[in-house]
Amino acid sequence: MKVLKIDLDFWPPRPWLNLWKSTREDMLQRLGYFTVSMHTFPTKRGLHIYITLDRHVAPEVGNMLQFLCGDDHTRVKINQWRIARGIKWWNKLFHKVLYRRKAKVIECWYCGNKIPVRD
Repeated sequence: MKVLKIDLDFWPPRPWLNLWKSTREDMLQRLGYFTVSMHTFPTKRGLHIYITLDRHVAPEVGNMLQFLCGDDHTRVKINQWRIARGIKWWNKLFHKVLYRRKAKVIECWYCGNKIPVRD
């Protein structure tokens, strides 16, 4: 994975967001990763931020970096479960709730989110 996807369920003021972006770049650089680009997209509840890194990282490392960048904690936990189960497209951000009929899902006991699993 080369793109970190950060879900912020919050609309920070512009100066806060600018500071957030610069501190994420500094943190990633300290960890040995360089930011190629950073794009922000508005959602109903806040922002989705896509951070492109200079190189690919393993799924576990990518999820850890997303956590350190402030990704939604429940999403990080669900992503860990998806990674452990071997789901290829574990790093999804949704703009609206999508349900697939006939898909096998488990419900998170903590947050109630539905998590698709392989048959």
